Amino acid sequence: MISLLVLNGCGETTSERKKITQIDFLQELNDLSKNPVQVSDLKEVKSKHGRFFDVWFSEIMDYAKYARYPDSMIANMFNYWLQVNKPVFSAVQKHYQKNTDWQNSFNNQWANLKTELSNVPDPVVYGYFSQFSNYNTFVDTFDGKTLLGYSKEMFMNDTFALYKALDVPSFYMRYNDVNQIPTLLIWNYLKSRFEAEHKINNMLSQAIFEGKIWALLLSISDRDNPQLDLGYTAEEWAMMERDQGQMWRLVLNQKALYSTDFNLYRRYFVYGDQTFGAGIPPDCPPLIGNFMGYKIVTKYIEETDCSWDELFKTTDANKILRLSGYNPIK
Repeated sequence: MISLLVLNGCGETTSERKKITQIDFLQELNDLSKNPVQVSDLKEVKSKHGRFFDVWFSEIMDYAKYARYPDSMIANMFNYWLQVNKPVFSAVQKHYQKNTDWQNSFNNQWANLKTELSNVPDPVVYGYFSQFSNYNTFVDTFDGKTLLGYSKEMFMNDTFALYKALDVPSFYMRYNDVNQIPTLLIWNYLKSRFEAEHKINNMLSQAIFEGKIWALLLSISDRDNPQLDLGYTAEEWAMMERDQGQMWRLVLNQKALYSTDFNLYRRYFVYGDQTFGAGIPPDCPPLIGNFMGYKIVTKYIEETDCSWDELFKTTDANKILRLSGYNPIK
């Protein structure tokens, strides 16, 4: 399955924590670009990376367009693609040579995740190149293995000139800090793992599901200001805390909470720069529905003292809301 996002108990100590295998596929692309690509080169890369190469070549290179072409022509087109993108490879790799702290952070957060949640695998993490597509991370589970991938050029911080040159949507700037890679990878992993088990059929169920993920992400974070990794400034997070009563009242007045009409409540779950709509506070940050779900879930955890495993097994959103006692209207 392909999915294109600290309360420490007893478990591994920091010194005992296993380092997650991380593979720099972009470096291999850069090395390939130094000489004309032969059919044998493609076969070697495919043999070495197996499932990952199949996913990347299909999703990023859109292999279906070339499937009926002879191998020699595919190698020529791949070589052309490498040469076109070669100048970017170097800039991206220089960025990652200077920004390495996120790798230890990922190891820490994944270890925390394994402490809090059962049946968490040891994944293999690939750093790849997607030519500035919207696939900034992906999850693939196949044959008992878990692959996590992140598009390296999508995490170049705000100073990367090509973002403006390519007219990348402005809200991507919320998620382009290299230090956000651990959170966004785990966000996508959790969504991929649990979404099918949750019956998301109205606004409340959507909010509760997203809220569970956010609550766990913030719990396992090793950062001083973990809301930054969710894409929010301290001021925006404080605004959501301050205005949650107003937002909750608006949702109830609109009769949106139990609505099955996604068009009615979609504004609360859309990635973007802001949440727009009548009655919504000015400059309201995006994904306010996720935030409301997070507040409900954290109240539920406080009231029931449930484990994370128990939380994700409880898919009755009405039950979670009722037992949480959440009501920010004052």
